[in-house]
Amino acid sequence: MNPYIALTRPGNAVLTAIAVIAGAFIASGPDIVNFQTEIVICCVSAMMLVGGGNALNDYNDRESDKENHPNRPIPSGDISAETALNYSQLLLGGGLVILLFTLDNKMPFVIALMGMLTLVTYERGLKAAGITGNISVGFMSGAVFLYAGMAVNNPGPTLWMFGLAFLATISREIIKDIQDLEGDRDRRTLPSRIGIDLSLNIAIVILLIAIGLSYTAINQFDNNAMSAYIGGITLANALMIFGSYNAKNKDYFMGQKNIKQGMGLAMLAFIVAAGLN
Repeated sequence: MNPYIALTRPGNAVLTAIAVIAGAFIASGPDIVNFQTEIVICCVSAMMLVGGGNALNDYNDRESDKENHPNRPIPSGDISAETALNYSQLLLGGGLVILLFTLDNKMPFVIALMGMLTLVTYERGLKAAGITGNISVGFMSGAVFLYAGMAVNNPGPTLWMFGLAFLATISREIIKDIQDLEGDRDRRTLPSRIGIDLSLNIAIVILLIAIGLSYTAINQFDNNAMSAYIGGITLANALMIFGSYNAKNKDYFMGQKNIKQGMGLAMLAFIVAAGLN
């Protein structure tokens, strides 16, 4: 794969664009057809920002990647560290400029700017700072849906998805930190500070708050849409609870994976219900 493409993690970039479209549909339903230009612009910008963020991550992790990920573009010698840094800056700056000068509605730009500043702060220190890093990742995950809602001038319906993604991602990140505890000797993660058991209990409490929040969105929907949402979100929540069960039984990999799967199913529940509403 071309090293410039590989740096962006194209799979992640495409998934981000899909999340933007999903968020826009959750916010506007069938009226999404009236915002085609805005959605295309926001998808392109989001892919550039995610790609730039991944390139910046590879630049910052270039030394550890020599051992952990030797086939990535920088440690493999396919691209120099300086070039990767310049490329990340080009993508990050370009993603913001597109929003600033092509959309009359400036709120997607504001959300994207907040996300980029969070990303840069995360890469410069929060990544190794424990729970604050987890919170940063949670914000960036949830902000995609708020960004999409802003694009169609109706962020209200996406607030629940933002909250759910924000909290569930924090929970998942804590469990990932437990999973990676042995290899994270240079990071002050929550498990390294307060221990595995207490960290896991905090992760589960945060996840349960997210699950409770998901049911407050029921009043957004009527009739068949409400039934579809309740059924879908209950399945999603059951999967995330199963993830916490796996984590409790020390299968941290499956625990965090189940939470991620549950988040995807929750997004699908919102999409289906929005389509029926």
